[in-house]
Amino acid sequence: MSGRHLDALLAAEHAFDLPALDSVIAAHTKAAFFSLSAGPLPGNHRDPGGPLVEVDEHSIREALHGLHALVRYRNSDRAHSAAEALIRDVQRLWGPNEDWDEQAIEHAYGLPMVVRPTFVEGVGRAIGPLVKFHEATRSPEALALAQQLADHATTHVFLDDGEYDAERFGAHCHSTTCTLSGLARLADLTGDQHLLNRTRQFYDHGLPTIRDEVGWVRERDHQESAGFHPEQGEMNNVGDIIETAVILGRHFGDSYYQDAERYLRCQLLPSQVRDLSFMEEVAGGDERRDLQTRLLGVFGFSAVYGHLPKGKSEAAPSLDIVGGATASLCAAQLAIAPTINGTTHINMLFDYESDVIRIESPYTGPALRITPTTAGDIHVRIPTWADTDAMTVNSQPARPLVRNSRLVLSDPHIGQSIEISFPLPDMPVQIHHEEYVLDAELRGDSMRAMDDLGAGLAYFPRLKE
Repeated sequence: MSGRHLDALLAAEHAFDLPALDSVIAAHTKAAFFSLSAGPLPGNHRDPGGPLVEVDEHSIREALHGLHALVRYRNSDRAHSAAEALIRDVQRLWGPNEDWDEQAIEHAYGLPMVVRPTFVEGVGRAIGPLVKFHEATRSPEALALAQQLADHATTHVFLDDGEYDAERFGAHCHSTTCTLSGLARLADLTGDQHLLNRTRQFYDHGLPTIRDEVGWVRERDHQESAGFHPEQGEMNNVGDIIETAVILGRHFGDSYYQDAERYLRCQLLPSQVRDLSFMEEVAGGDERRDLQTRLLGVFGFSAVYGHLPKGKSEAAPSLDIVGGATASLCAAQLAIAPTINGTTHINMLFDYESDVIRIESPYTGPALRITPTTAGDIHVRIPTWADTDAMTVNSQPARPLVRNSRLVLSDPHIGQSIEISFPLPDMPVQIHHEEYVLDAELRGDSMRAMDDLGAGLAYFPRLKE
């Protein structure tokens, strides 16, 4: 958990200019290095303050996330050395047959290793943070290990047919989605077209097995697996597919950016816990018992329609999930309107402000309003549902400015607002789950209303009869 939180907190400093408290970073850093105190690979303890009792393959990803963040955003030599040592131990103790040398690990660490049932649920999860560490440090060992893991993934798991097989991937869907986003990040970094195509194939064909029409992703896939509930999702998973979609959008077109925006508006953002007035206060006066404060803003294991999956007696916001979800929000923020070679590409229609541009969203105002603050062309993604014949730019027809699903604004005047008007249509959508088909209504790419199956704690108004 400490690695996820370091990744999220320090990424938020960068993406949103929200400084993290030094004391908080110090506490998470201490916890992260404690998990590495038996050796370069991360370990777990069972009791707070207790000793490490096992080496955990599943947590290699989280350890690397935290170490990468400390290197990239805090220039930590200690974290850099720890990450390189971790990478060397994976290279030494995993393979060449892609199996762990558990005997050597127990001899070196004095602890047994918890080896996960599948590659994806274990070391395969680490591809993404290995790529991020390489981006920050140019470490050849990190890139080599990421490529070795990716080769195994595409040979044995993410096959060329793009299909999802729960036995092959494993029951833990977050492991599938975070490995997918790691493959996408590696392909984006290296320009590996074969890997990009393989990632896209799974996104298009396999992912819908565990993801619905508005971006919700189930937490677990096997009905017999511990904790399975057909209506329980996980916001880490939603964040992963948003990160994947914005990478695919850069390479394969705007339909993937539209996915990312829809999943943000319909799932990840609504699922954040922003009102805890329904909770009873816990007596005791200890700040650790002040759950109304501690849980405000978290994400968790939600249904597509609300915090409480039908058939469950309690909602499950989680301090674990908030790290991954927040890191994905940071990635989305950086993808809203990047400027590349002097041209600003507006990929998602959120309120946004940078040194280059100010954007006022049509979802929060009467129109899309863009104000450039530096010189350069602006290319605006046009949603597939938008009527370009009814669209106007400063009250003039927009059609002459449309090029390949983008509105091209050439050399606009600095400081002068551009108003782009188009209606946000209300559109019915059916959401297909294992036991239910849910009726809902979109407004553009946001959710206007949805059936909540009577579960309560819903994100959206119910559909009118």
